[in-house]
This record gives sequence, C-alpha cells and structure tokens, in this order.
Amino acid sequence: MNTLCLFKVTVKGFFGSQYKTVYVISDNLDDAYQTYRNFLDNQDLGFEHAGDRELEKIELVAKFYKRAERECRMLFISNKVSKRFI
Repeated sequence: MNTLCLFKVTVKGFFGSQYKTVYVISDNLDDAYQTYRNFLDNQDLGFEHAGDRELEKIELVAKFYKRAERECRMLFISNKVSKRFI
C-alpha cells in the first residue's frame, strides 16, 4: 500500500452545497477523485446540471506521518480506526 494521504477534492458544481468540497483519504489523486465520483453515483447526485461532478481541483492536505515530507502536514490515524478500516 502506498502512503495514505488526505486530499481536498473540489468539483465545479454544487454551489452552496456540502458536496462542492469534500475530504478523501486515499493513496493517490486519481483514486481520491474516483472515490468521490463513486459516492455521487451511488447517491444519484450531480446529474441536474452539466459539469456539477466535473473536477475543479484536488489539493494534498496531509500525508501519513511516517511518510510525510518536511513541507507536508502530517496525518495521524487512530489505532481504533486503522484496525477497522485499514
């Protein structure tokens, strides 16, 4: 497994909605966006306006502390969570 990262994913639509910007834990940019798109698909969201689900930007917020570079914020994951999900 690659280093876990916290990404901030922003889409072009959903103005004024909680779906405009979300946070995703993943090991790469492509998977972070695809994870969010899968959520939108499963919830049947973002089909009313063309471009609602289109990617605007992805930002790296933090990396797992054991692999974080000096310039990057560190991500700490609770042992309670990591044992259940990772």
